[in-house]
Amino acid sequence: MNQHQLVLMGRATRDAEVLESKAGKEYSKFAIAVNEYRGKIKGGVTSFYEIVGFTAQTKNACRNIHKGDMVFVTGRPEVQAYKALDGELRAKLSVNAEYICGYNKPKEEQIEII
Repeated sequence: MNQHQLVLMGRATRDAEVLESKAGKEYSKFAIAVNEYRGKIKGGVTSFYEIVGFTAQTKNACRNIHKGDMVFVTGRPEVQAYKALDGELRAKLSVNAEYICGYNKPKEEQIEII
């Protein structure tokens, strides 16, 4: 059996949603940004991944993931091609999540910097 696994840790770029497919099955969906730092070079590279989960564990985890939260995800990567509104062909990398864990702080522990 051949299988590849992707392990990611990044920040949620939007609140997670639990949606329903046309067939009536629930699934979770959100996106994360993963920063890659290269030594002492500032800036690095940021990659964006769409995360989709179909298991009960991933749907339950997504109910507590909000924009800016640190998220750990493992799953199977999938490349999806699509045509943008401007007619250009594009591709995006999504992850069919097997495990999701969010690391968020309660509001009272967050520090507001002015």
